[in-house]
Amino acid sequence: MLKAIIIDDESAALRTLELLLNSYCPDVTVVGKGQSVAEGIELINRHNPDIVFLDIEMPEANGFDLLEKITNLSFEVIFITAYNQFAVKAFKYSAIDYILKPIDIEELVKAVEKVSEIRKTKVSPRERYQALFHNIEQILPRKLVIPLNNDYKYIDLSSVLKLETTKNQYTFTMVDGTTTTCPTSNLDVEKNLTSKGFITLEKGVLINLNKIEKIDKKGNGTIIMEGNNRIPLTPNNREKIISHLEKISNLAKNT
Repeated sequence: MLKAIIIDDESAALRTLELLLNSYCPDVTVVGKGQSVAEGIELINRHNPDIVFLDIEMPEANGFDLLEKITNLSFEVIFITAYNQFAVKAFKYSAIDYILKPIDIEELVKAVEKVSEIRKTKVSPRERYQALFHNIEQILPRKLVIPLNNDYKYIDLSSVLKLETTKNQYTFTMVDGTTTTCPTSNLDVEKNLTSKGFITLEKGVLINLNKIEKIDKKGNGTIIMEGNNRIPLTPNNREKIISHLEKISNLAKNT
């Protein structure tokens, strides 16, 4: 019998998956359900499961964050994801199983059977998940979850030009000119973005390296972003920023 934990921020998704497991996977016993990474870690430590059904996108932290925080990873994971067929290549390349939403019963049964076989091999899951972490960064869309109006919103980082921060607020400026703001609360957005292709232009301002098209060196200098969005440099940071951008982005051109 496989002890299972389900982690998904959507209550309906938790209930649906538990019902499907009870109906079609008699070798699985659901011993816990959680709706966040924190709840999931607590449940894993308490129950020592054989298998964890893990949603990827959840508020505050995602499924990969959970796995990275588990020091003794002794269970198998079946990811529950809404990502498309191109994104899930990362799972295939890493020999990790996944089920697309909405859940197909046949796929669920096959995934559970695969876990049963893997458990017999005694191979440590950690190595396979490390491979997944590497592959996933190359394929999956980069998103950030922020609190907004008593709810949560996903920000697609590939559409963000820059982030401006104040003591109490983050402001995201998108390629199309729209902005989204949220309270800083306990978020460490700046640290998150610097690991995902953003650099600090000046205190409180980060820009997306992937959106830089050109650097105009005339005067103090202007960074020309996608959509002809222009971000002027200040005399204090001109040389440092231009040198840094030329070194790491190879996009600067004299005009």
